[in-house]
Amino acid sequence: MYILGHSQSADEGLNHECKLCNQTFDSPAKLQCHLIEHSFEGMGGTFKCPVCFTVFVQANKLQQHIFSAHGQEDKIYDCTQCPQKFFFQTELQNHTMTQHSS
Repeated sequence: MYILGHSQSADEGLNHECKLCNQTFDSPAKLQCHLIEHSFEGMGGTFKCPVCFTVFVQANKLQQHIFSAHGQEDKIYDCTQCPQKFFFQTELQNHTMTQHSS
């Protein structure tokens, strides 16, 4: 998962693609927020923290909350092909399709 609020890096300005819908983003943080939105499609426009169950009305507010309130140990979805862990299943799916599909 990407760290919200990190300084500009080589990742900025590159295309970061959502493999679930092929939409592209100019930063990893924007892609992550988009993947959070995928996680809650059809759920009435609210976003629930998978760790403490706090509810937010904007995906980016949930994203900010996760990074300020929860750490790496709270990630619940493990990649079976590498050591990475994720808060949301959609992040894991996108990671798998991006990093581990041939």
